[in-house]
Formats: sequence, structure tokens, C-alpha cells
Amino acid sequence: MFKIDYILLVLFTVVGSILLIGMTNREMKWIGGIGGLLVSVFIVVSQIIKFQSGFFEGQSTEASEAVGQWVVPSFVVLGIYLLGMINYRWIKAALKRQSWVKWGLLALDLLFSILYLYIGAFLLFIVAFTYFPFAP
Repeated sequence: MFKIDYILLVLFTVVGSILLIGMTNREMKWIGGIGGLLVSVFIVVSQIIKFQSGFFEGQSTEASEAVGQWVVPSFVVLGIYLLGMINYRWIKAALKRQSWVKWGLLALDLLFSILYLYIGAFLLFIVAFTYFPFAP
């Protein structure tokens, strides 16, 4: 029923891998390694918490809340990491351009970041709603 952590794992891995295309080997090792570590810790700990809370035996409010207390903050951390990767790529591309194109790309990056945060807040509500009962 609650497979949102698996969906987050796949989405983060796909988007993170796509953002690594075109980076230098050193950037891939550092940025990709940190991303791989984050996503590995996320999925392993979420499975441990599911096992310890009895999430697999039966669906209960207590079990889903225990998992949600880990998935929701992890969603925020992974989202901020992806935003950092996207901003790094855009700023790196902007610094190689002429001055008027540079400022255009930086303004576009700022607008994208605002849109990303707005959509991320909506998705955070959806993730939280799947694990925490808001209505009686």
C-alpha cells in the first residue's frame, strides 16, 4: 500500500544519474558518491524501520507513522540535494558564457529554483499524507 519510498528511490536515482552526465570524473565521484550514499542510507533505514515497526505484517497507524517519521525528513534532504545538483549544473554552465547570457541563465536558475521549491512543498504534503493520518 505505501510504496512511496520505493518510488522516491527510483526517481532520485534516475534524476541523479541524468544530472551526472557530462560532469568530470572527479565531480562524478564526489557528487555521485554523496548522492549514492544518501539514497542507500534512505532505503536501508526505511526498510529497517518498516521491519522493526511491524509494517510488513499488517497496516497500522503506528507502523506507518514510524516509517513516515523517517521518509518525510529524508524526502526533504534528497530534494535539497537534487536542487543543489541542478543549481550546480546551471551555474557552471552560466559561468562559461558571455555576460548577458550568464545573467539570463542565472535568472532562469533562480526562477526554476522557486518553481522547484513550490512543487516540492506540494509533493512533501503528498508524501506526508501517505504516512500520517490527517483526518479522523
